Amino acid sequence: MNTRFKSFLYALPLIMTFMSLSCKKGTFDINTNPNVPVTVSPQLILSAALAQSAEIAAGNPGGGSTSGTDILDCYMGYWAISGDYSPNSSTLNYHVTTDFGSSNWEMTYPLLKNFKNIEDFYAGKAIAGANYLAIAKIMKAYHIQRLVDMYNNIPYSKAINGEISTTPGYDDAKTVYKNLVVQLDTAISLINKATSVSDDPAQYDGVYAGDMVEWQKLANSIKLRLLLNLTQTSDGDAFIKAELKGLVTDDFIGTGDDAAENPGYSNGASNQQNPLWQDIGYTPTGGKQGNTAYFRANAYAVSFYNSTNDPRVSLFYTVNGGGKIKGRVFGSTALEHNADISSIGGNPDGAVQTSGLLASPKQSAYLFSAAESYFLLAEAVQRKYLAGNASDFYVLGVTESFNMLGVPDYETAATTYVAQPGDNTDFVNSTDKIKTIITQKWAALNSYNPLSAWNDWRRLGIPADLPVSIYPGTTAPHIPYRFLYPTSEYSYNSANVNAQGTIDAITSKIFWMP
Repeated sequence: MNTRFKSFLYALPLIMTFMSLSCKKGTFDINTNPNVPVTVSPQLILSAALAQSAEIAAGNPGGGSTSGTDILDCYMGYWAISGDYSPNSSTLNYHVTTDFGSSNWEMTYPLLKNFKNIEDFYAGKAIAGANYLAIAKIMKAYHIQRLVDMYNNIPYSKAINGEISTTPGYDDAKTVYKNLVVQLDTAISLINKATSVSDDPAQYDGVYAGDMVEWQKLANSIKLRLLLNLTQTSDGDAFIKAELKGLVTDDFIGTGDDAAENPGYSNGASNQQNPLWQDIGYTPTGGKQGNTAYFRANAYAVSFYNSTNDPRVSLFYTVNGGGKIKGRVFGSTALEHNADISSIGGNPDGAVQTSGLLASPKQSAYLFSAAESYFLLAEAVQRKYLAGNASDFYVLGVTESFNMLGVPDYETAATTYVAQPGDNTDFVNSTDKIKTIITQKWAALNSYNPLSAWNDWRRLGIPADLPVSIYPGTTAPHIPYRFLYPTSEYSYNSANVNAQGTIDAITSKIFWMP
């Protein structure tokens, strides 16, 4: 496993992007400067790019309280805002600005360019570069889907896939989605064509250590996640069936196959810690990180976990000063101090433990968990897209979620949990099996992947009782449907972004929404 410090890993994508820019000859010609390398090896690019991927998907790149996916943890009923802070009214009343979530856009595009640099390095070397090319295509698809799910139409063909433009036009989101399926299939084919002479990424791969069978499973799982987002579109059913033809459930991420990045996280310095720990955990000396005191447990999620006797509640959230798990209603202006409202993580006062959302600053960062994969498989089987027993995959999804968090005797605990009566837990006797699957998927994705939970709510309206902020003056009938394009686009690519028309975060939909 690569143990380079994250400070180096995270700087490299920016270095690579800078080096890819052309310079006027005679002004700064890198080809004649012996101190500046013309190219950086795909090995070093891969290490850095995978670490940056974890920072974007599992952390809070850019910092602040509306950056990264922290805001989605609030929208989806997992997190609330501390009563000890002056409220950010834009967050609490859903007056979404062009800065909300903007680091997802602004950090992803340079990262995508670096995966493209790997592809360019191996141009014409399909066998030698088969494994690297496959990983680059898989990770590009992973990140591009995230952008579409947040913004709908995005720059694609002229931004990263072919022609490179400083003011790229926007591609139709549905067209991008379907091309991502092609890219993922191509990646799988490349892995199948790799030979013993193909370059081995093992030493530089912080996710699967060069196990390309696992990369194939990740590709199929990303494909499945993408396809199931299309269930409510007019041509979705036929397209999903066609694209899943020939696949079996063993082709997807399963127990022990989590896509979890770890470039050597440590507690030596804050920028070497796990990305989530950097956001809401503790400094190496035990102090609070920037958002540790700002975000608190959301009363909606706490109530759900307590109502189903869920042992995960004390692993997602930390007991308060009175020894209880207590949440705060999102948007509340009541005077409730942090001593009363539980923090996020199940980790008391910076202690390093062996369980909980924040178990250790050295813990791996999940890009795609087995728990989420099993819930996707449960839905796909229930909808007759794949063969199998939906109940089995549902139970496996709950079991893997318990395992991720370190629930004691997690297999027995999960069996007991899903045997409880009621549609929120008992799949076998559920009156709405899709609702049961998606509800437990929501429960499992808390703080790990709020974007997928947001996708399910926008696609299926589950959880149906997801609360709206109670902040005074809030008029939105529901949580936002999307992010606005970032300020940088309106500054530097104004003609193309303005061509997308007037965007409203509350009413403008992603193409796959009903």
